Amino acid sequence: MNQEMNKQRIKNIGQMLMEMAAGNFGYRIPRTGIDDELEGLTVLVNWVAEEMQESIFHEGYVNPHYSYRYVVQSTYILDSNFTISDFSADVPGLLGFEPDDLLGKDFTGILTKKSAHIWETVQREIVQHETYQITVPLEFFTFEKLLIPVYCNLSSLWPRKDIIISSFSVVVDDLIGIKPILKETVTAEEQKIPNYLDVKSTQAVYDYVLANMDSAMPTLKELSQIFGTNEYKLKNGFRQLFKITIQQFYNNERLKRSQLLIKETKIPLKTIADMAGFSTYPNFSRAFKIKFGYSPTEMARR
Repeated sequence: MNQEMNKQRIKNIGQMLMEMAAGNFGYRIPRTGIDDELEGLTVLVNWVAEEMQESIFHEGYVNPHYSYRYVVQSTYILDSNFTISDFSADVPGLLGFEPDDLLGKDFTGILTKKSAHIWETVQREIVQHETYQITVPLEFFTFEKLLIPVYCNLSSLWPRKDIIISSFSVVVDDLIGIKPILKETVTAEEQKIPNYLDVKSTQAVYDYVLANMDSAMPTLKELSQIFGTNEYKLKNGFRQLFKITIQQFYNNERLKRSQLLIKETKIPLKTIADMAGFSTYPNFSRAFKIKFGYSPTEMARR
């Protein structure tokens, strides 16, 4: 069993290297969680693909046999049973499946195990609401068992029960035999402008922090793993887009929630300080006063 699994892992690494050699850096190798040398190679190859995707093309290099398209939208239509009833023309080529293999397939069947759990939660929400819309990060499996991490916008139609799922992927077009298309080097000013995928990723982190205020703040490393990016890009992208660090945003939102609790409830201040994630009340009081200009005890309570 382990031998068969390792053969597939080696095959995935080889396939990934071939994709990278062809100029396609949008795929990723699925992680197994096994602590061995193959897993180390998987991490390394995924990291190289991500860095190449973000760096090489911004510096003006292109594969001589390919033109690079940064964003391609793929659309799936699911029926009330959450099976694929239709899809846009580029989906089979992106995933490597035959069209007939996708039609009638349970949507969960093309997702990784981690994304399948996210999808189960979304399914329950869709069933409970007449209209529903959300953007979530999902990972798709290709026919060759590689991963495509994307952000998907899900919308349920009303009064119909169909669901439309749109995702944005980074792909290449085969232009072998055509004269290479040279790209001018991106200027320093242009490099400061975030591309669409970076903005979507940063917005997803913003939404994630807001949705998980009751939990301890993940480290930058943990957040980068959740959203499939690197710590440097995540930290700087968030600061550039929202003019504040992720930690500062998290602290500010918890202090705003604390302010509301003080004003609208009779919960003891020390308990509210604990709920806001502060180890001691004096630390909470000091941070509160810096943020709002007055201490918690100076607020009028209902």
